[in-house]
Amino acid sequence: MQKFMKWMTDVVGPKADAIAQNPWVAGIQDAINRILPMILVGSLITIYNVVRNYINKLPDMSDIRSYTFGLVALFMAFLIPYFIMEHKKHDNMKYIAGLTGLSLFMITVNPQVLKTGYLYQFDYFGAGGMFVAIIAGLFVAVIMNVFASVSFFKEDSAMPQFIQQWFDALIPIFIVVFVGWLIVIQIKFDLYNSIIALFKPLISVAQTYPGMLLLYLIPTIFFSLGISGWVFTPILTPIALTAITANAAIAAAGGHAVNIFCDEVTFALIALGGRGCTLPLSVMMLRAKSQKLKAIGKTCIGPSILNINEPLVFSTVAWNPMLMIPMWINAVVSVTIVYFTLKVGLVAIPTAVFSLWYTPSFLQGFFVSGFGGVVLTAVVFAVTWLIWYPFYKIYDNKCLAAEVAGVEDDD
Repeated sequence: MQKFMKWMTDVVGPKADAIAQNPWVAGIQDAINRILPMILVGSLITIYNVVRNYINKLPDMSDIRSYTFGLVALFMAFLIPYFIMEHKKHDNMKYIAGLTGLSLFMITVNPQVLKTGYLYQFDYFGAGGMFVAIIAGLFVAVIMNVFASVSFFKEDSAMPQFIQQWFDALIPIFIVVFVGWLIVIQIKFDLYNSIIALFKPLISVAQTYPGMLLLYLIPTIFFSLGISGWVFTPILTPIALTAITANAAIAAAGGHAVNIFCDEVTFALIALGGRGCTLPLSVMMLRAKSQKLKAIGKTCIGPSILNINEPLVFSTVAWNPMLMIPMWINAVVSVTIVYFTLKVGLVAIPTAVFSLWYTPSFLQGFFVSGFGGVVLTAVVFAVTWLIWYPFYKIYDNKCLAAEVAGVEDDD
């Protein structure tokens, strides 16, 4: 175990941090973080629709979700090149890069050319088009980055700075739009669906048990090492949003949802109290014999109820093998229970976006899967409690013994 911890500390940890700080990865991560409020508005409509099921006279507000969550790919097309330019220190190019990203994305979504103008399929602007937006945004960022240090003007030019920026942006804008125009409109190559097809194997694997297990377990392991699971956002979020969008479309057509790996399942049914299912541990610590653990429990129980477990993990679990091991085990067990329960149809697979991850666990279970979700949440809570308990008791006794002996625990 010590060799493993040393390898993670000296090799894996620094490399993971370097990847997270890379301007291209950080740009995608920042873009996703900025669109979260638009996704959350869609979640509020999900709650509203639950109430509307009982009060039929309330108006249908689904269109609000269409113009928030339903436009996330469009927002991403602007934000990705914008933030990459910001991270690359090309502040003078970031706004025009974002606008150029919008231009390219609008070309890639296969507009139907009519005599009266262009006809777009609205669904392409939503979560299903996120991978297309990412590719379009990265392409724009590459071109803009190449031309960021190229200027038509000398440093001592008398031309105003903003006019210099206008002319310097002409060539990269033209190259980006020309490439999109040539491929999609002139050659009539279906770039949108080709990109979707390219990522389809990844999306399909994520919906299998092994794929879902790895996509949840690996970030959990890194989290227990003090590296936030948000590092994996550029990979996980597009997959999860694509999945819930597909589920909603299937349900609207009268079918049964099939995509289990989505944020609604992860946040509401698996990650009780936060990644690693730490809510049972937080509750246990309220009755700890050790004064240290009891104090941590009182401090962390509020955030844990709201599924915020960074205070608990970073103060107690991270780099502590006694609690890291049950956290890993719970990641495997909770995914296994939830996946197969949903797969066999005992509990409904979510069909509406619900990303209010700070909603208390049992309430989340109700919003995403009805009363069956509440029961499943209770089962996961009970099983993970049993897994946490023996490890917690050993650690509690160790901390108590250290306090009695007047020795400060280093864990």
